[in-house]
Amino acid sequence: MSREKEISKVLSKLEYGIYVVSMGSGNDGNAFTASWLTQVASEPPMVAVSINNKHQSARLLKDGESFAVNVLPAGQEAVAKSYFGPAESGYRKLEAAVIKPAPETGCPLIPGAVGFLDCRIVNRVAAGNHTVYFGEILAAELENDVEILTSTSGKMRYTG
Repeated sequence: MSREKEISKVLSKLEYGIYVVSMGSGNDGNAFTASWLTQVASEPPMVAVSINNKHQSARLLKDGESFAVNVLPAGQEAVAKSYFGPAESGYRKLEAAVIKPAPETGCPLIPGAVGFLDCRIVNRVAAGNHTVYFGEILAAELENDVEILTSTSGKMRYTG
């Protein structure tokens, strides 16, 4: 087996939450399914999300100042898949969604999520064919303390 295939095989075993990251404003914003997201600091509280540079959302984040992390409960694979797609799918993923604005940044919060993190972008770091966006958490809410959708429970894997 080639080195690249062996690395990909091992990386596919790593466990991640599955989230929908949104940016912009209202139904004109955009959203994408993300699994490469983690907490990186507690004071101030921060998360980091990695996105492929060729995706349309990467261009929106590059020019933007904020994003929201929509936390999905286990069993919501259909919601996650509705925001997954190649760059060619366009910016219209939120067009028909009944959304509400995040309290601090106004980023779209999607239906079906059990919680959110409302984040201001504080740094961007190039990482190969991806960029890592660091967001300071300005507001958060958890409506239901339930198990979240993960790469194992949802059988959704992304290895870049």
